[in-house]
Amino acid sequence: MIKPKCDLSFTGIIGIFLLLTICFISACNDHHVTIKEKKIVAKPEDINLSAEDIIEGTLKDVLHNGKQIEDSFQLKNASILQHIYNEFSFQPIWSRKGSFLNNGDSLFRLMDSAQNYGLFSSDYYYTKLSSLKNQLKHDTSAQVKLDAAKWAYSDLLLTSAFVQIVKDLSKGRLLPDSLLATDSLLTPQFFSSQLKEFSRNNIDSFTAQLEPASPEYNKLKKGLRRFLTKAHFKNYTIIKPKDSLLFPELVYKRLSEDDSSLLDNPAPDSASIARAIKKYQKKKGLKVDGKVSGLLVEKLNDTDKERFIRIAITLDKYKMLQPLPQQYIWVNIPSYYLQVIDSDTVVLKSKVVVGKPETKTPLITSAITDLITYPKWHIPESIIKKDILPGLKKDPGYTIRKGYSLFDEDGNEIDPYKVTWAKFKEGIPYSVVQGSGDENALGVMKFNFPNKYSVYLHDTNQRYLFGKSKRALSHGCVRVQAWQELTNFILRNDSLNSTKFVPVDSVNNWLALKEKHLIPVRKKIPLYIRYFTCDVVKDDVVFYEDVYGDDRRIREKIFSNK
Repeated sequence: MIKPKCDLSFTGIIGIFLLLTICFISACNDHHVTIKEKKIVAKPEDINLSAEDIIEGTLKDVLHNGKQIEDSFQLKNASILQHIYNEFSFQPIWSRKGSFLNNGDSLFRLMDSAQNYGLFSSDYYYTKLSSLKNQLKHDTSAQVKLDAAKWAYSDLLLTSAFVQIVKDLSKGRLLPDSLLATDSLLTPQFFSSQLKEFSRNNIDSFTAQLEPASPEYNKLKKGLRRFLTKAHFKNYTIIKPKDSLLFPELVYKRLSEDDSSLLDNPAPDSASIARAIKKYQKKKGLKVDGKVSGLLVEKLNDTDKERFIRIAITLDKYKMLQPLPQQYIWVNIPSYYLQVIDSDTVVLKSKVVVGKPETKTPLITSAITDLITYPKWHIPESIIKKDILPGLKKDPGYTIRKGYSLFDEDGNEIDPYKVTWAKFKEGIPYSVVQGSGDENALGVMKFNFPNKYSVYLHDTNQRYLFGKSKRALSHGCVRVQAWQELTNFILRNDSLNSTKFVPVDSVNNWLALKEKHLIPVRKKIPLYIRYFTCDVVKDDVVFYEDVYGDDRRIREKIFSNK
């Protein structure tokens, strides 16, 4: 029998031995204490030293090994926590020797009062932290009181909660996390500095330096606190548009939550549902018809809880604004109002007509650059496709009846009766213009500002629309009832800031003569067109119809678990 040849030399055996030893040592060194293991110490003075190792080991597990801090529980802001704790040499930040520090107690108070800021305490591990705090403060057994792992756990959660609260107070929750992560202000160093600020200041001073300085933001926050004193946060069934097939049953269920006396049948048929709806409509002063309508669903969904979420969304929208200038024009789409603000004072207020839900007025930040008296209306391509082309296909005299003219690219006027309109599908190779005059859709004054949507502020030949309570009726432009007052403000503002201003009297004379003139605005006034569904009037929060459904979409995307 041939014996197998072995080429393993003594040197090779030593090499393998050393390699195995290194691997063994490396494996041992890779093991670190985490919050998943109890670590009972002898006395409170020893807690922090052990907690340092546990905090460092837990963060290593989370960041480098991709492990969860607990089953199905992911630690938020772990990379920022790593930087903060590294700066603190991994020492606990919120407790010492088995007792919470003042900053720890302050953070709990801030989470307790989260609603005052339009925040949700549930976003900051509130239930878990409250349970831990209760154990660590009141349980006298060594298994709890001297468990350094529990103190490390509470510290990690508090720091993570603190980082999240700072983010939410300063930037809000409406921007994607990817944008927040690249924000040049939200650096780890920023959060470290905020920790020091938090220890030095009371809660109100600390939060104020993070939140917008806008008077309107602060007014809404004060209104929120007044709202909270009267609010009842009962959980009701929310009826969503996608539930349309189940509307009758859901409405009946929702009515039972509001008032069981409205119901008369535990297994409702259509007649029972109609009777219950009629009782509710009568109680709320609505039209009594027993029908499941959009207005009924909107009323049933308008609970204090949902109103709080709308306030929270609006506060976050203020956080997305750059600091507002001293003087500006503010158009709020859901309120159907325009305001001119000068030095935090409303100097002009006007009703407006805004875009219909199918032709929304866009959100815009711009500035008024010029005015035009007796303007012509160059009709946008979107309206040509939607209204004018179908009208011409039915009757070539459509544009003549409307007072519109057709022009080719060389400026030649086109006879609509000499064009075969049936051959066009998506648009036409002509511009459509309505001449200036009292019947022009833009009225007698147009306010221009740069934007990519071809919209503007203007007067209207349909001034009766300002008498309606719901004024989402335009193709997207904003019609201004007080166009004359707005014109005068802009012109007088120019006279105070430029020697090349156009006098108010000159413009009034052109208007009397029905002359078209372009008036440059020397002191350009910033313009903001925004979508805020709540505001404060006489200290109380008022709510506007979510006419475009924007807040509903935000609620479903960001606050769906609330």
